[in-house]
Amino acid sequence: MRNTKLVSLEEAIRRSGLQDGMTISFHHHFRGGDKVVNLVVDKLAQMGFKDLKLAASSLSDVHAPLIDHIKNGVITGISTSGLRGALADAISHGLMKEPVVFRSHGGRGSAIANGELKIDVAFLGASSSDELGNACGYSRSENAKSICGSLGYALPDARYARHVVVITDDLVAYPNMPMSISEGHHPFRPLCRWLLHPDRYRRCLPGSR
Repeated sequence: MRNTKLVSLEEAIRRSGLQDGMTISFHHHFRGGDKVVNLVVDKLAQMGFKDLKLAASSLSDVHAPLIDHIKNGVITGISTSGLRGALADAISHGLMKEPVVFRSHGGRGSAIANGELKIDVAFLGASSSDELGNACGYSRSENAKSICGSLGYALPDARYARHVVVITDDLVAYPNMPMSISEGHHPFRPLCRWLLHPDRYRRCLPGSR
C-alpha cells in the first residue's frame, strides 16, 4: 500500500521544518488567477513566521495582499523575475528595506540550480496531483477546476528546493500520468489538498508573463 502524503497546509509547513529567515518559493503559472501565494503567506503569518524571503518566479496585481505581510515583517526579502501592480508600486516607493533581486526566468533557474538562490520550501500549485505528489498543470478528471498548462517555471524549485509542498484542488488516482513534477524529484513531498482558486483558470493573452 502506498504511503499517502495528503495533509493540511499547516501540517505540511510544520513537517517541512520551515523557520524564520528561510526562503520560500512559488511559480506563477496561474497568472492573475493565482491564489496560492496569498493562501500560503496568510497561513505563515497566522503561524507567527517572520523574516521570510520570497523567491517567486513572478508577482502580479493579485499579490497585493503581500504589502501588509511586508509591513508586518513576515516577508523581508523578494527575489523574482517580474513585479507588477500595487505591490510593485508600493515597493518602488520604499516599502522594503532590502532591494528586490530581479533575474530573468532563465537566470532564476540557473541561480537555483547552482546554489546561488537556495530555496528551503517550495510551495507549488498544481492543476492535478495524486497522493504522492505526481503533479501537472492539467487534468483529465471530471473535477478539474484550475487548468494552467505547463509547469516549466516550477521545475527548478521542484528539483532543488530542500522541501517541496504540492498544493492542488484536484486529487486524482495514482499514478497521475504524464506528470510535470514527479514524486522522484524529491524525497520530501507532502501533498496538500487545498483550494487553488474557485473559478476556472482564465487563459492569459499570448505573450503575457
